This record gives sequence, C-alpha cells and structure tokens, in this order.
Amino acid sequence: MNIPKDTVTASDFLNTPSGGDQESATFIPLISVVTALRRTARREGRTMYRHGKLVLERYELLDQIGSGGQGELYRGRDTETGRHVAVKLQKARLFEPENSYRGMGDTFEEEAAMTQQLTGIRGVPRVIASGPVGFTYERRCIVLEFVEGPVLYDAMLRGRPLRTPTVASIIGQLCEILHRVHDRQLVHRDIKPENVILDPSGCVWLIDMGLALHQGEKTDRGDGTPGYVPPDEYDGCPDGVTLLSDIFALGCMLLEMTVMQLPYAGMAERPAPDCPVLPPDRMRRVPLQFRSLALSMVDRVPGNRPQGVREVFDQLRPLLPILGSKPPAKPLRPDPTEYYRTRRPTL
Repeated sequence: MNIPKDTVTASDFLNTPSGGDQESATFIPLISVVTALRRTARREGRTMYRHGKLVLERYELLDQIGSGGQGELYRGRDTETGRHVAVKLQKARLFEPENSYRGMGDTFEEEAAMTQQLTGIRGVPRVIASGPVGFTYERRCIVLEFVEGPVLYDAMLRGRPLRTPTVASIIGQLCEILHRVHDRQLVHRDIKPENVILDPSGCVWLIDMGLALHQGEKTDRGDGTPGYVPPDEYDGCPDGVTLLSDIFALGCMLLEMTVMQLPYAGMAERPAPDCPVLPPDRMRRVPLQFRSLALSMVDRVPGNRPQGVREVFDQLRPLLPILGSKPPAKPLRPDPTEYYRTRRPTL
C-alpha cells in the first residue's frame, strides 16, 4: 500500500493556492521533502522505529514513507514470505492522557475491523494483521497489503487536465469498488485523490477506512476532508450517514480532474449558502459530457444526487474506453483506461 490521507507526502509540500486550485502548484526538490519529513518527526519528539525492527514478531520495518497526526506509515517486509507489506503504526505516547492515547489506539482497531469487512473486494487492500506492539503493548498497528504505484493526486498533477476517457475510467473503477463497499453497508466518507492509488496496470485502489461508518450510523459533528464533504454534513449526520456522502465526494473528484478546482470554494472555508458550485469561467471549462452528471453529484440537496454509484456508472458507461481499443494518444502513467480496454465492467 502507498500513503493514506493522514501521512506527509511530497504532495503536502506543494506550493498550492487555497480553494483546491492546483494549476500553479510546483514541486520542491525531493531532498527537501525528505529533510522536511525528518525535521517534522524530530520536532514532534517521536522516535521512529529503526530499520529492521520487527512488529507482531513477523513484519520487518524497512523505511518510513509517511507520518500524520496519529500514525506513521512504513514499507515493511513479511519475514516469512518475503513480500512487501504496509505497516500503519500508532505514534508513541508522549504527553497524551492515558485514556486519550488508548482512544487513538481504538481508532486503529476500528479501521482494521472496517477494512476486514471488505475482504474480497477488488481494489481494497486487505488487512493482513493488526494488534498491540511495543513493550507496554499500548501502541497499535495495522499490517496491510502493499500496493505499488502513485497516489492519484500526484498523477493528476503530472497529467492535468485529464482527458475524458481517463476521467471516466477512474470514476468508473471507483464506482465498481464502492458498489461493493455500499453493498456491505459501509460508507467510506473520505473519498479523495490522496486515498486512491493507481497500480502499474492502471487498476484503481481505494485506501484508508479510518473514517468509514456503517450506513445509518448517526454523528453529531462533521468529519472528513474539507472540499470533499457535502455542505449538509458539516454539522454532522443526526439522521445517519448515507452513501450519498461518497457520491458527493466522487463528484468533487470528477470536477477536480477536469478543471482542477473543487466545488463550493474548495478547501478554503465552510461553504457559504450562496456560494456557487464553480466560478463562471471554470464552469464553462467542465466538459459537456460530464457537466450534468457532475453538477447532480455535488448538488447541495442530497435527494437531487444520483441515489447510488450504479446510477453514476450508467451515465459514465458511454464514455468508457471500448474493450480492445487502443490506448490514448497521451495516456496518464499508469494508464487507468487499460482496465476497461482489457476487460468488461462488473457493473
């Protein structure tokens, strides 16, 4: 697996304007990113596990590939099979009250349990192991299937703006994955390009179940990533979360991939009641093939959105690459159109 949303990546060190507009984003040298990662860890006072450390008496930590508010992400190796794994490790306790720290550990266990419920779904990395680690057994970790490939956000920056067959192939694959997630009565609640991986064959993977909830579960506060959360959920879901949250986020991604801007002012602030979906100049740039679908997916009124990912997929179907067709003239790397050029949809 690559890097979940709560980790520090090269994308976090982009010079990106607020509001989700990444057109003027520029990379800083990779060495600066590595230096920044080390400085961040040092400032936090957290001791990274050294190379070669074993967790759960089997998984060797090779190198740290990310760090977030509560956890560290490592590329690891299964000492019995030799295969690479992803190890998400709770940060060591410093000044947190014991109950607070244990609560953080509980979220690791909940994420592992949620992900295990999705075992067998193509495009969702499986949980290999989870449990307590360390001398005090207070820290928690999750060992996951490792997926090689870039996160979609980084691929988008290299290939923007994405062409229609590419956008349709990415959203289409996510619909196929989410159809099965929703069938198991779970809502992901954090759909965004940073939580999507493109493997070398162009297959899409959906990662990070840290915010997932069962359909109908009530919440008293908003949660998720600003810019992808429906305006009606910023104060929580007193009537229970629904799959329409994921559909809204998919619509945000569709707009982001085509015009490189998120709806309703993006990540800048809580959406105002009179905030338009997009400024007029950006709205004119949304491809006609996607415009009606995208606007319905990000409608402020949940009842006006497509009521399931199959409905979204059916509208995308005419835009998908034809089985056996040639690759695009300028494909994204990896190329997500390869999925539909080499196999039939499952929806």
